[in-house]
Amino acid sequence: MYLSRLSTLLLFMVPNLFGATLTIETAINQFVKNNFDLQIARQEADKSKADLTTAQLHPNPILSGSYNSLDVMHHLSDTSAASAASTILHIDYPIELGGKRAHRIETANEGISYANVLFEETKRKQFFTLINAYYQVQADEADLTNAIANSHDFRDLLVIAQAKLDHGFLSQMDFEKLQLQAIDYENDVNAYKAALSSDMEALAFLLSMNVKDVTLSPLVLPEDFSKSVDELILNAQQNRSDCLAAQQNIKVANASVELEKANSIPDLTLGIEMENYAPTYSNPLVGISVAIPLPIYDRNQGAIQKARITTLQAATQKSKILYQAASEVRQAYIHYQSQLDIYASMQRGFESARKLKEKQEKIFAFKGISILELLDAQKSYREYQTNMTKSIVELHIALANLKLYSGLPLIDSKGY
Repeated sequence: MYLSRLSTLLLFMVPNLFGATLTIETAINQFVKNNFDLQIARQEADKSKADLTTAQLHPNPILSGSYNSLDVMHHLSDTSAASAASTILHIDYPIELGGKRAHRIETANEGISYANVLFEETKRKQFFTLINAYYQVQADEADLTNAIANSHDFRDLLVIAQAKLDHGFLSQMDFEKLQLQAIDYENDVNAYKAALSSDMEALAFLLSMNVKDVTLSPLVLPEDFSKSVDELILNAQQNRSDCLAAQQNIKVANASVELEKANSIPDLTLGIEMENYAPTYSNPLVGISVAIPLPIYDRNQGAIQKARITTLQAATQKSKILYQAASEVRQAYIHYQSQLDIYASMQRGFESARKLKEKQEKIFAFKGISILELLDAQKSYREYQTNMTKSIVELHIALANLKLYSGLPLIDSKGY
């Protein structure tokens, strides 16, 4: 089978007709919902909600009681008038001053937002792995389909060679050379089968699916992408999850400073006490106590200083991440443009190799040609065919990476 156009080549890449077709869109949604690592990351982010629960709680009151008897001569009996025995019941209630609870709640809420953005960043990083795995399977399927078609075509060529041998138009040695070449075609089929099986297992694991249920859509060219590098850098710095996380980290740090300032204000403790004395334990006494630490030495200066330095670190980290995002976008943009050029070059090379292969086979069938020239044309065609598939796959990956580095959704309708 000879391919006259690239679209004809892509028709070879037809998935199994059984089962639902897994497009890149459905693969992304399946990945987000069922990937084990993302589930763990999501549960890790949910832990931050417990900090809000803790922050909202008030201090617990303290209940204490005691019984004292110093009448040793009466064997600790509290019935003697001389007994100094007494019972005491005391309740202390701490009152937080300085708005500590409000600042705790604010810090916890900022922490929840930070954890959620970190989860989005984890998801963005995991998408790189998914993209590589998905398109690697598509490349394997395309290579296997092409290898099977090439092997079939070569067997047809051997039939022609056998006829030429029988009629004395081909030497036995040249025929044996062709037969030996058939082994390479079979080896290609077996190698691509093994690669597809292995890579399919890896993709199925990422998607938390049974490998038998993984059926990919055909490999086609990616859509046109025309955004400028400056637009992409601006979008990355404003919307990329690690950039948003860096901004949110500053809010968390600032909230922590305010919380530590509030912690420097001592809490007031109010107490109520009731005392009864032997021997009658009548006419109980009721008392009120007030306690407040005097912040003469420790005014939480160390914790405040540390929190302020943390805000400086957060600001420095933000500057670094914004600069890094711009650099990564520029690198990804250059790589994408390079892959466009490589694809165009491979397309031209593939068409030339295809035409040369068809020409050589026609000459071999109807006239005569050196076996080495025929095999060289066959080899060149197969190499360009493999590189053509590779260039399409790498163009997909380069575009997906550019979107991820730029903070853009991988698919037009962001369903994840």
